[in-house]
Amino acid sequence: MNFRPRWMAAAPIAIAMLAAPAVSSADVLECYSRDYQYNFCATPSGVSDARLVEQRSRAACVEGRSWGHDRRGIWVSQGCQGLFDYTTHRPPPGPPAGGSIVSCESRDYRQEFCYTDFSIVGAAMVRQKSRTPCIQGQNWGWRPNGIWVSGGCDADFEVRTSYRPGPGPVGPGHVVCESREYAYNFCATGRMRDAQLVRQISQSPCIPGRTWGTTRDGIWVDGGCEAEFRVIPR
Repeated sequence: MNFRPRWMAAAPIAIAMLAAPAVSSADVLECYSRDYQYNFCATPSGVSDARLVEQRSRAACVEGRSWGHDRRGIWVSQGCQGLFDYTTHRPPPGPPAGGSIVSCESRDYRQEFCYTDFSIVGAAMVRQKSRTPCIQGQNWGWRPNGIWVSGGCDADFEVRTSYRPGPGPVGPGHVVCESREYAYNFCATGRMRDAQLVRQISQSPCIPGRTWGTTRDGIWVDGGCEAEFRVIPR
């Protein structure tokens, strides 16, 4: 067999890197998995794309399996050690006018936080990509600066940057009740016997007994539910 010293095997890579235009140190990152454990290497300016430049471990570095990236940095696992070239994420000049889609994934059932470059006032799951169910408040939620996931949840979320204008006028005996910022809200109606959900306005589900209900004096909503209700008087 033809054995070559390690420095000779690395020579073509070194020559290619010398021949290529200079790259700032902020665009190249070494990340390695100690003892075959998951490791996350954050970057100072975020990541929009990344590629493996040089594998430095005996364990294979396979994208999507033992290494990958998100907008915050590069992750490795299963003993992968490599040198990665990445493209810096440049935030947009300002928040979008309406909503925006944020993808967030809990890898290896770990908690992850996906930052946004703008403040948000609400979020709703629009597409679940994991087999693990994504349940708000249990394995996903939002904060003013991003979305958090855990327990294997992987989904696309629509975030709101401003409150939507209220719906148009409703008929007599009807009331609109909204859970803003996914907080509990009570809408007083006066003495009533019951209420019926007429029209769901929010993307968050309005589920009787869970995200909305009644008392003898009004209607309560929670978890982002917003809907039009018909009040049944006593």
